[in-house]
Amino acid sequence: MMLGSLTLPLRLRTKFSFHRSTTQAASETRSIISEESLARYCPSSNNPVRVGDTFSRGRYRILSKLGYGRHSTVWLAYDHESKAHVAIKVLTAGLPAGKQQDTFEVDILRHIPVQITNRRGPAGHMAKHVCLASKAMGPDLSKYRRLFPKFRIPLPIMKTITRQLLLALSYLHQTCRVIHTDIKPQNIMIETRAINQLLDEATSQAFRPHAPPLGPPNDFFIASTPISTATEDVAHPTDPAVRLADFGSSCWINKYQADRIQPRVLRAPEVILGAEWDEKVDIWNLGVLIWELAEGQVLFDGHATPTAAYTADAHLAQMMAVLGDMPSQLLARSKNRDVYFDLDGTEKKHFLEFLRLMTKLDPKQRPSASELLGAEWLKEV
Repeated sequence: MMLGSLTLPLRLRTKFSFHRSTTQAASETRSIISEESLARYCPSSNNPVRVGDTFSRGRYRILSKLGYGRHSTVWLAYDHESKAHVAIKVLTAGLPAGKQQDTFEVDILRHIPVQITNRRGPAGHMAKHVCLASKAMGPDLSKYRRLFPKFRIPLPIMKTITRQLLLALSYLHQTCRVIHTDIKPQNIMIETRAINQLLDEATSQAFRPHAPPLGPPNDFFIASTPISTATEDVAHPTDPAVRLADFGSSCWINKYQADRIQPRVLRAPEVILGAEWDEKVDIWNLGVLIWELAEGQVLFDGHATPTAAYTADAHLAQMMAVLGDMPSQLLARSKNRDVYFDLDGTEKKHFLEFLRLMTKLDPKQRPSASELLGAEWLKEV
């Protein structure tokens, strides 16, 4: 079992001195694909980090950028104390009122048995940033799966991954009393023998730069270069270890619940319907994700047609087409019930029954057109 157990929170106090409005910077920014916005680097948001910077009085030295998220950037660093590579997550300074993500995430991590100490950068009048250090892993599952035909991770490897994630969730739910709420391929990091060897013996070879950094003074803005996957691990699978990462959206069991959690296509029905939810949302989330990783496509995409936009109506309809009617007990405690169902749910029920009759796999069991005209769903037409 491996959690995204982050080992060191430290606060940076960084002076911001860069220019965001130059034409050159705007032009160069477009060459860095799929990165956070340069405009987000300001005292109330992202902290500028440069390759070669040191954190915690020289203990950590920044080597490369690994990625970014809504409330953080992530960097590969070398820990001179432990003589190992770590990933440092630098959280944003400014968050919406009432959403103290930095302290909340640290509070969550304090309930996972890891060493946590408080450290600060140089004193001054600059913005505070919480930084979290964890073991450096390989790519996340969204990248690892690309090594396999049709993005399908073979079932023997999926069994290993699934068992480890279930052990992690069991520990989170039962011992830590924490709900993750954001289980997706990007939050599951993978570790293999070849990746560890790259980190230990040839760190520079573990990265494939996608674009050069901007010129001064915006040279902190660089493209992410995730640790390269090792193709030999596919030819010779060696029981990969996975780590459930990113507790920025996590919450305590039986405490405040957000109205919207989870990646949209992995969202549990009780969340869509506005019902109270508990740790079982993580189980749903992982279940549909396992299907996606094993089959190479999402189970419920929420699109009524291939070209239609996502809608919650289509998402719920797909669930019911595959899994059956929505439980009446769930509908009874759902704030959004009337948005998606009639008062007693019979309209959708009759509609789905009608479609099931027409889509019987055995053609001999499909009713005729004349018989379908007498279906309950069409009686009031």
